[in-house]
Amino acid sequence: MLTQARLELLYELNRRLTRFTDLEALIGYATRRCRELLQADGCGLLLLTESRDEFHFPFASQSEQSAESNLALREIRFPADRGIAGWVLAQDEPALVTDAATDPRLYRGVDAKTGLQTKSLLCAPLRTPQSIIGVIEVMNPMANRPTTEDLEFLEAIANDVAIAHTRVHVIGELERENRALREENARLREQLADRPRT
Repeated sequence: MLTQARLELLYELNRRLTRFTDLEALIGYATRRCRELLQADGCGLLLLTESRDEFHFPFASQSEQSAESNLALREIRFPADRGIAGWVLAQDEPALVTDAATDPRLYRGVDAKTGLQTKSLLCAPLRTPQSIIGVIEVMNPMANRPTTEDLEFLEAIANDVAIAHTRVHVIGELERENRALREENARLREQLADRPRT
């Protein structure tokens, strides 16, 4: 069952989705509030690179004691078939890990580079109509006692984040097409203007 605060976050995300202009601000808000509501050490997006063979962390919200890891996270890339994130991507299903130390899927490279310690994890795919673009992860939620309800909440957040990414991509494509049409139109006008009149 969703708490009032979690319902309010989902409502606010949906409301912001209808009129947002800054993807970074929207996702920053979503990851920060998700981390706070799940009482976690961190919440971040692992997006696939354009070649779809690596993950990177363009967005992350860390608790105060983990805040120094934000810079390190932005520099990290790792193969898209590794870790819990790689498993979620391949299986197209969320994962709830209550004891990361004993989970063979855990990729320890991120902890090694950031100095963090993953004890538990929630991870959900970011699905668009075309494909999965990455995952959203929450590290050490709920005093390392995450539940299936917490995972369902994260899945709802993941859906909103994926919608935001899709919208930005579609708007970007439309703007590029519009610009190309304007340029072609201008070129044709110049050609017509240069043609000798008979």
